[in-house]
Amino acid sequence: MTLSEHKRSPEAWFGAGAAVLFFLYNGLVPALVYGGFMGGMTGKLLFGDPIEPELLRLFMAGGGMALAVLAMLFLFLVLGAALGTLLGVLYRKLQRLQDASHPTQHPDP
Repeated sequence: MTLSEHKRSPEAWFGAGAAVLFFLYNGLVPALVYGGFMGGMTGKLLFGDPIEPELLRLFMAGGGMALAVLAMLFLFLVLGAALGTLLGVLYRKLQRLQDASHPTQHPDP
C-alpha cells in the first residue's frame, strides 16, 4: 500500500470516527477534570496557596483543561486510526486467503 492509497483508506477514517465517539463517551470528562486539576496545581505552584479566583489563575485552569482535552483527543484519534487501518488490512488479507482457498471453477465451453 503506497502513501497516497493509505491517505484514502476508509478504514483509517472509520477508526478515527469511532475513536472520536469513544473519546466523547469515555474521555472528555476525565480530561476536563484532570486538566483542571493540573492547571490548578500549576497556578498554586506559581502564585502560592491559597488560590484566589483571579483572572490569570482561572486562565491557567482553563488552559490546563484545554491542553488535556486536546492531548487526549489526539491520542484517541491516532490510536483509533491505527486500529482501524490494522483491522482493514487484516480483513483484506483474510478475504484474499478465503478467495484463494475457494477457486472459482469455470465450465468448459
